[in-house]
Amino acid sequence: MSAIGADVFVRSITFNDNTNIQFGHSDIVVFTGPNNSGKSQVLKDIARRYMNSYTREIVTKSQGHDFVGEPTKEYLKEVSKGYDGDYKLGTHCYGTYQNAIDMWKRQDLSVLGSLFLTVLPTESRLTSSNAVNSIDFTKDKPSNPLQVLYMDDEKTKELDGFFYNAFSVHLILNKGAGSKITLHVGNEVEIKEGEDRVSSEYLKRLVKLPLIEQQGDGMRSFSGVLLNIIAGNKSVTLLDEPEAFLHPPQARLLGEILAKHTHQNRQLFISTHSEDFLKGLLTTGKENVRVVRINREGDINHMSLLDNEGVRTLWKDPILRFSNILSGLFHSKVVICEADTDCRFYQSVVDSIVEKEARVSPDILFTHCGGKDRLKTVVSSLKTLNVKVATIVDIDVLNNKKTFSELLESAGGLFGDVESEWNTIDDYVKHQRPQLNTEDVKKEIETILAQETQTTLTLDTADKIKKQLRLSSAWSKIKEVGYKFFTGGAYNAYLAIDDYCRQKGIFIVPVGELEFFYRKNSHHGVKWVTEVLESVNIGEDKELEDARNFMLEVLGY
Repeated sequence: MSAIGADVFVRSITFNDNTNIQFGHSDIVVFTGPNNSGKSQVLKDIARRYMNSYTREIVTKSQGHDFVGEPTKEYLKEVSKGYDGDYKLGTHCYGTYQNAIDMWKRQDLSVLGSLFLTVLPTESRLTSSNAVNSIDFTKDKPSNPLQVLYMDDEKTKELDGFFYNAFSVHLILNKGAGSKITLHVGNEVEIKEGEDRVSSEYLKRLVKLPLIEQQGDGMRSFSGVLLNIIAGNKSVTLLDEPEAFLHPPQARLLGEILAKHTHQNRQLFISTHSEDFLKGLLTTGKENVRVVRINREGDINHMSLLDNEGVRTLWKDPILRFSNILSGLFHSKVVICEADTDCRFYQSVVDSIVEKEARVSPDILFTHCGGKDRLKTVVSSLKTLNVKVATIVDIDVLNNKKTFSELLESAGGLFGDVESEWNTIDDYVKHQRPQLNTEDVKKEIETILAQETQTTLTLDTADKIKKQLRLSSAWSKIKEVGYKFFTGGAYNAYLAIDDYCRQKGIFIVPVGELEFFYRKNSHHGVKWVTEVLESVNIGEDKELEDARNFMLEVLGY
């Protein structure tokens, strides 16, 4: 319970797309989405209900609130009593204490709301930790987080520890600054024998350190956020772009701290455009962290909630955790590839199209997930958050029924819709003679190993062996020539599958795999991509015309 003796929480919000989301009293709610999607506006709409603002709500349609406890008479007397004897809150007068209680019983936030809300926009965070007036702590109640900090050594120590982890310097509270309470930044000041934190000699050494308000925006913003979270006593905090002014490691640390140390029965609503901050929140595994993506279409802001199970599914895979997958939440569209080399090439093709045709650069993230098996997890999670997803896969995705069907269904398709066509292709491939039989493969691998001069297997030798293994299946040939390998019924079956997949955002590489968009380069993987990017005019070379047309289709142009 707050010092006021009561709390108000956001119970639910109905948004302008008619989505209704229910909230717990200890929820940390993170709004993500592309630029201009309405992330910051949601916070303004929430604040409007608490601050008696006459501005209209834009993203939200209605809000429900939970009123817990009852405002104490003692608090209202000491903090809000006007000179004329009436109880006042800001410029609003509610007369007697009974009038205030009547407002509370009516659940009227029009006057009392600001008692329960902290708003931390970018600008105010820069001054939140500035010096404030001291009070008579024997008579008056703290009304500012710094005043709360003055009376709580544990919170002071906690704030200093977090600040030191971020900037490698201490944040030290000055308890002997007379009429002011100040914070200093620097190396820890030793308290010598016979001294305490109000001893004159100690204070002389302390005041030589610069004040927090004399530091850069990063330190000021970081301390301002944490000061309000650690020492604030209001039930709802609105935090807009907490990553502002912070380097990525500091943004991630701030996310971790907020997830771990925001108090129970305190709600935190956050608007962010930072993958690092979001990762910091999620890495703690706290179940009260909720992610809402906003996708704006015209005047409607579509809300998509990623539930805790969805977060855990993404987070338990180390490949995905340390990738840039989560950046997709802040883009209009995500293109998912099998490997990083694919991303580099396809991104360069898109850049060449934008430059050549003077198009507006699309708000697209190219990312990979380390192979076909993980595609379904990423596609499913991003689509849950209403992220537009395009997936680029090599043609041998059709080689494995389980992998293909799971990917298709994660994208919103039904394998049963194309199962007959897949069986036609599978049967056709099984009746094709492989380029090499088992004995041939064995001989070729033995020849390769005999040429190896090192005592350990080199990467070059390993690549040669992998190539021979691929030749033992007809799929190796299909990956070289693409869909043109198929004839008759199998050809028609492929076209039907390809059309169905494209409707679901899955794009099968028509030439088989990446490297066969440019056959003059005989390398594979990183070597192929590096040579193409360094020596070929991506936007003009005629052999790359198929690649350019393919990416136009992926982009939806």
